[in-house]
Amino acid sequence: MEQVQTDKILEIGILLAAERNYDDLLAKIVDCAMDLTKSDGGTLYLYEDGQLRFCITKNISLGVNRKGTGGEQYPPVAMREKNVCACAAIHRKLLNIEDAYSCGEFDFSGPREYDKLTGYHTKSILVFPMVNHEGKLVGVVQLINAQNEAGEVVTFRKEYEKVLESLGSQAAVAVSNMRYMQEIEQLMISITQVFTDAIDTRIPYNYYHSRNVYLYVKKLVDYINRQHKKGKCDYHFAAAERDELLMAALMHDIGKLVIPNEIIDKMTRLGGKLPLVLERFEHLTALYHIDYLEGRISRDSWREKKNWFVDAKARLEEINRKPNLTDEDLAYINQVASGKYTDSNGNKIGYLTLDETECLTVRKGNLTKAERQVICSHVEYTEKYLRKMNFRQRYPHIIEWAGAHHEYLDGSGYPRGLKGDEIPFEARILVIVDVFEALTSSDRPYKKSMEEQKALSVLSDMAEHGKIDREVLGLFREALAEKGDDIHLFSTQNQECREMREAENTLT
Repeated sequence: MEQVQTDKILEIGILLAAERNYDDLLAKIVDCAMDLTKSDGGTLYLYEDGQLRFCITKNISLGVNRKGTGGEQYPPVAMREKNVCACAAIHRKLLNIEDAYSCGEFDFSGPREYDKLTGYHTKSILVFPMVNHEGKLVGVVQLINAQNEAGEVVTFRKEYEKVLESLGSQAAVAVSNMRYMQEIEQLMISITQVFTDAIDTRIPYNYYHSRNVYLYVKKLVDYINRQHKKGKCDYHFAAAERDELLMAALMHDIGKLVIPNEIIDKMTRLGGKLPLVLERFEHLTALYHIDYLEGRISRDSWREKKNWFVDAKARLEEINRKPNLTDEDLAYINQVASGKYTDSNGNKIGYLTLDETECLTVRKGNLTKAERQVICSHVEYTEKYLRKMNFRQRYPHIIEWAGAHHEYLDGSGYPRGLKGDEIPFEARILVIVDVFEALTSSDRPYKKSMEEQKALSVLSDMAEHGKIDREVLGLFREALAEKGDDIHLFSTQNQECREMREAENTLT
């Protein structure tokens, strides 16, 4: 019997140590205790906030299998000596009751009332505490009605007591370890959210981007899993893969922390250079006026120059803000850039510098080629920082997925120009969601937000040109259209978000 008990305890220890799901771990503790003692029923309570909270109850004869997360929860057990579970918890000792109906030491009015309602008969009861390696009470397990080989209710055998005390210790350690893991996981998520807030705070027009990408990815992944369960989708995300992809969604733009503000915040072609250009035009106007006063140019030439600079300032301010330039716009900029003022000593002052000319002749958008390369480098910095965070064991693919959120199937993306199957399925999700969120975002002052269907149309066009995954886009479209699963996105239109942002601005 001793060898059998030892082998059983070793098997249970391995079983509990291997479990990674918290609810399943609690269920296995009850199952193992009932299996060891051939019990008909078992209940597990966890010790929280000074009381025993019901978690799981099972009864084979009655076909009962309830969890505390459901609607039929039991009230917490009062920590009184007369309550057998509370007594076991208070004194940290195993209690073995031969017959609940004839025992006067404890109050068994509850089980008796339950028996009246169900027709059941509670007789033998065994309660053992779960105390971890730090001597802290984790909970108690109550077993009822041990059975012999013939299925008759008997007293819990004495030789099982040591086995159950050992099980209580193993179970307590397993539960404590899993709680520590959950706390560490939550800490990691909290730190990630702090990083996300730091990223988005640096970019006023991008304030809620990372959090909204996370919400869209969550919606899509959960939709894919539901479709897989129905047999309608080949893809499926295990819990660990889902968590890893959501973490990648939160962290995909962490590299933007090192991108200079003058580039990140650039909302026009000239950005902060515009005041310098306007000031130079004022200065040149004054120089031409001096030339007129000193007789170097005629009155008509002076007036012509003065009017030209007035018109040029208005035209440049317009071009500076335009989303797209025409050939006429570009020709005008080059004409202005060719202008030079020559003073009495032969020194020349250009109307525009080479850098200003380069900025103003960007045909589409606001960034020069060099500035765009700096912006694109945020992906490389994202990979660099994620490597330093040492996610490898918990999230082995996060660097690969987050680092590919700007890669296109045709190889036109960055930073590596990956093509086709070189881009993981998870990264394809991030690509589509990242573009969609940017198109529909309502907090970007340099452009109007697109309606959802218009943004999906843009993505469809990208899919037609072989840039993004057509199948993933189809799943994303279906997920967005699914009823009863609305996303509560962060938005500048959201009053709570506006108040949060105003409070942060006040603090900074």
